[in-house]
Amino acid sequence: MNKEWVETVRRETNTLISCEDDFLLMKRAVDELYRVFSAITGVTINQLNTESDIMLPSGKAIGMAGAAHCLLELKRTAVFLRGINKAILSKKKAHIALPLRVLYAGTGPYGTLVVPLLTLLTPKDIIVDLLEINEKSLTCVQKVIDCLDLNAYIGEVYCADATTFSVNHSYDIVISETMLACLKSEPQVAIMQNLIPQLSSGAIFIPEEISIDVSLTNPRMEQERLLYFTGEKPPFSRISLGNVFKVHKNSLDVNQMRKLIGIPEGVEEYPVLRLFTTVRVFENEILSENDSSITLPKTYCDLRTQHIKEIEFWYKQGAKPEIECRKSVYDVVI
Repeated sequence: MNKEWVETVRRETNTLISCEDDFLLMKRAVDELYRVFSAITGVTINQLNTESDIMLPSGKAIGMAGAAHCLLELKRTAVFLRGINKAILSKKKAHIALPLRVLYAGTGPYGTLVVPLLTLLTPKDIIVDLLEINEKSLTCVQKVIDCLDLNAYIGEVYCADATTFSVNHSYDIVISETMLACLKSEPQVAIMQNLIPQLSSGAIFIPEEISIDVSLTNPRMEQERLLYFTGEKPPFSRISLGNVFKVHKNSLDVNQMRKLIGIPEGVEEYPVLRLFTTVRVFENEILSENDSSITLPKTYCDLRTQHIKEIEFWYKQGAKPEIECRKSVYDVVI
């Protein structure tokens, strides 16, 4: 055990939980966590182009360097750690028998969303089962656990596909963050569809909800909003066309989530249709547009080049999951 590393992880985890929207403190904290975890595992973001992702029937499991890079998305890391910490505290306050049993699916090489929190808890509080399809990632996260002297917190370790995994314990909390913006490419939905029905009604799944909404936007306003720092705020507005769909523990059948969106007349000032992803990790811990790579807006069409009457959206599952759409231009379907 390296006591300096343990203290660093504990200190920076406390910072991320308590620093609110102080991005300088967030940046320093994730950089320090990355320094420790990369030193222990040897996995760095410099290896991004040297390894392959794992392609599954349900989507892409990103490689170790890609998973390591997620740690450096400072607000993403902070909000997930805060949400998971709140979920743990809520279970403890509800007088749930301790230790809590947690399943962490998709650990990556660092165990980013759980390992830091273990330095703030005791083995009497929590036991974590680890589930990861990449055997090399499991080897690395075990190095982290060994070096930080956290083995007493770890229960079972599974090298398996979370989309087909059979749950063997009664879990209080299940965590899996395996997604990109607009739920593209990675198997987040398939994992939720597999794991959530196997849980008790009182179990918490994190993230609690993923929502996709559609709006018509003005490109100039969008750009000026992103560039605004000081002085008078530039005028900004959008035309909301509503929710495409939401995925949560009570809404998992994406086959029923087809949404037909009508394009109103007189919206020439807002010609670009975009989808926006919102991730509610737990309660009020939320990632909104541009907070991270998993909530970046996605442009779907430009009404200046296509006079579209309606667009129907649906979610396609399989090896390349993504939101698909069909556009109706008057009597023509694209």
